[in-house]
Amino acid sequence: MVSAYERRIYNVALKLTGDTDEAADLTQETFLRAFRAWGRFRGDSATYTWLYRIVVNLNKDRIGREVRRRERETSIDTGGAQSGPIEIEDSSETPQREAERYEARGVLAEAIRDLPDGYRECVVLKDIEGLSYEEIAEVMDITVEAVRSRLARARQQLRQRLAPYLKT
Repeated sequence: MVSAYERRIYNVALKLTGDTDEAADLTQETFLRAFRAWGRFRGDSATYTWLYRIVVNLNKDRIGREVRRRERETSIDTGGAQSGPIEIEDSSETPQREAERYEARGVLAEAIRDLPDGYRECVVLKDIEGLSYEEIAEVMDITVEAVRSRLARARQQLRQRLAPYLKT
């Protein structure tokens, strides 16, 4: 199971967190939880859908812990631990074109990271991982209509955010 789905689960975790270390931790925890719960897995959904649900829920838990931690802190953390843009290897013909693509990927990755959690999860699962509306609804435990609505709103926010970078 790990060899079949590790890369896909890691990529989802990376898109959700924007941090390679957090993504690795979430991936490891996802498979640990799946191993522990394997006897309770009824097979009502595909294995990868079940794993996506685990990683999405673990990420929600992580965000909740982070919010609670920040609330307990008495001083404001100005150092922020956000990572830079997600790097995707590209072999382009000119350095200028390569720099433009790198910048565009960074802007897109940042725009996706800035989406509200439910929107970001829908975009990652649909547009990056290619899950169906039904699979996303199952993973996120929401209705298909809610998935469609969140995707529409997320894509609108992305269009607005990326408008200055789009060529007319």
